Amino acid sequence: MNCTSKKYLALMNKVLDHEATKQEEQVLDQHLALCEECRMHFNQLKYSTNLLNQLAHPQLPVGFTKSVLEQLPLEKRHAIREWGSRHPMLTAVAICAVPTLVMIGARHQNRSKNDYVLINASSDQS
Repeated sequence: MNCTSKKYLALMNKVLDHEATKQEEQVLDQHLALCEECRMHFNQLKYSTNLLNQLAHPQLPVGFTKSVLEQLPLEKRHAIREWGSRHPMLTAVAICAVPTLVMIGARHQNRSKNDYVLINASSDQS
C-alpha cells in the first residue's frame, strides 16, 4: 500500500476489530471513497478476516498461554505480548494460518492422480 498516511491502516484494523468509534469509521469511509488503493486493501483485509472467522477455533488447555510465556526468557515475554497487542490482525492470521496450511497440505496429499479425494473410512464397530 503506497498511501502516505499510516493512520488509515491503523483505522482499518480498528474498524475490523470493532474497536473504532463512529467518528473514526466516518473518517475511514471518507478516505476510502477517495483512495482506491486503500479501498482495495481494506476489502482484502475484510475478505481475509471473514475467511479467518469461518475457520474452526481450536480450544487450548487452560493456562496454555501462561505456560508458554513462562518458558520464554524474561526479556522476550514482554516483547511478544506488546507485539501481539499492537498487531491483533496479524496475530490472528498467524494463529489460524498454521492449522489452515496443515489442512490444505493434508487435502493435497489425499488426492490421487485423477484429482479424486480419497477418504479412508474404517469401521471399528465390534
